[in-house]
Amino acid sequence: MTITSEELNHLLSSDLKDQGLPFDGILAPEASAMEAAAVSITKSLTKKWSSESTEKADAAALAKFLAANTKCKEWALPGVDQIDSRTEMLLNHFKDVANSFWFQDGCALVDHPFDVLLAGRVGPGSNIGARGESFYAKMFASPLTCTSEWLYNWYRRYTDKFPYWNEAEMLRSENYGGPRVVAGSRLSFVPKNVEISRCICTEPTLNTYFQLGFGIHLERRLRERFGIALQTQQFVNRDLARLGSITDGLVTLDLSSASDSISTKMLEWALPPDFVGWLKRLRCDYVEVPQMGTVELHMVSSMGNGFTFPLETMIFSAVVVAAMKFRGIPEHKSQSSELWSVFGDDIICPSACAGDVIHLLTLLGFSVNDDKSFVEGPFRESCGSDFYKGAPVRGVYLKSLESMPSRFAAINQLIRFSTMTGIVLPKLIGRLLLTVKFLPIPRWANVDSGIQVQKVFAQHLPRHRYFQSQVYTCLEPIAKVLRFEDGNVVVPARHKSLIYNPSGLYISVLQGGVSSWRLPVRSDRVKYQAKRRISPNWDWYAPSGRDHSDYGLDWRRWESVVSDLLERVAEIPQ
Repeated sequence: MTITSEELNHLLSSDLKDQGLPFDGILAPEASAMEAAAVSITKSLTKKWSSESTEKADAAALAKFLAANTKCKEWALPGVDQIDSRTEMLLNHFKDVANSFWFQDGCALVDHPFDVLLAGRVGPGSNIGARGESFYAKMFASPLTCTSEWLYNWYRRYTDKFPYWNEAEMLRSENYGGPRVVAGSRLSFVPKNVEISRCICTEPTLNTYFQLGFGIHLERRLRERFGIALQTQQFVNRDLARLGSITDGLVTLDLSSASDSISTKMLEWALPPDFVGWLKRLRCDYVEVPQMGTVELHMVSSMGNGFTFPLETMIFSAVVVAAMKFRGIPEHKSQSSELWSVFGDDIICPSACAGDVIHLLTLLGFSVNDDKSFVEGPFRESCGSDFYKGAPVRGVYLKSLESMPSRFAAINQLIRFSTMTGIVLPKLIGRLLLTVKFLPIPRWANVDSGIQVQKVFAQHLPRHRYFQSQVYTCLEPIAKVLRFEDGNVVVPARHKSLIYNPSGLYISVLQGGVSSWRLPVRSDRVKYQAKRRISPNWDWYAPSGRDHSDYGLDWRRWESVVSDLLERVAEIPQ
């Protein structure tokens, strides 16, 4: 049963109209939190709706990428006659903070390639020349690509120190030859929203290995210098965004094409020379663009580069600290009532220095996204969470309803939206319920495996003959794996064959990527199958408050919403 984006928006507007809520996407001054949530979901519901044709969205993304690259090429500081005392002090503070990040007690953060290689890894994505996306496939069963012999020579010096790794590389090179030196990365597109795609660059394998290793050192220093832990910092940002929506003392800033706007010229001016030297050795100087050929990169890195995210976090943290120093605000959070946080290009800073932060960002070649930055008023947004006067008002983004699991996920997400905002959506959710089979699952089960309900709606289900627990059926993805059997590697259909490399397999087991002689394989075509599961405690849950979709979720209210909805719009067995 096909549901179009137009039908979804019509049903949503009808539900909102019935409750006297805005359905035109316009937020009136002094609106309530419920009205703000209505505006939010009106804008979000089909914003990321998948389309069969992405040509226009890809073209828009490419144009934006090339414009950012040109802007990086043309970056320059204002002339001496254009720099006032405020600008000069902000720039000097920024350079001082960047210098203190790289040097600790007079020692550089990284001073030898082995420091980088010791922390090296490959990541889960694709790499140029790799015959798979696993550590085993990339490092031991594929051609090894890089942008310079320097990278491979240091890699071999490192692996020579480990007999098993040395044997694994010798076997790999016997099958695929020595290093394959390539010009640079390869640009492609991934979905973002209906208007524009997202550009991502696929890097050579060894470049990625070095980049991610270097990124680990940047992450460690972020914790030491700024108190920023990337593994958990998004939660800090969400908490501060909520606080800012209440007090108006914090602003949230978002940048346009942040990672593509880090100019090599700007870094040569701002960072210590050996810091820049490492970035240049590990980056790609060129990118292969579809239907354009090779393009020289003037941005230091792009999305796809292993050190991009911690590097931009470091740059924007230095910007905030520089602005706070200029205003005399203590940098360390323990010494100041003024809070701040940075996660990638999601920036939160005190209102008192917001103008200085924006001014310094502009000087460094970045552009603030006015549509997603909030410096005054009761709304704040950061790291996938939206708050209005302290209340979560994040909308729901539906990408596709082609499969049963996608419809289950949509239903569960919309029910949680209703729970958090108080907006009931009987027509919209009811329409979706008519397209799925009623598969009741516990609230803690995956959102795409069935309909999350309380136990009262699962009383008709059988009980396990031994454990007396509720038995339920849910949809689960069929995991594709490759298997190591009798000196062979058995790969799933439509995947490239891999050589059997026993020493490489041994290292992969130690690395944790191989379990029970099996290795998970990523696939764009995910198939689901029905599975029978048992639930010893159906209504149990562990409130975490750390998932933005459950931020402030009241489970008692959720039970009320589920009961009211299912009793009103569907004949559900009880």
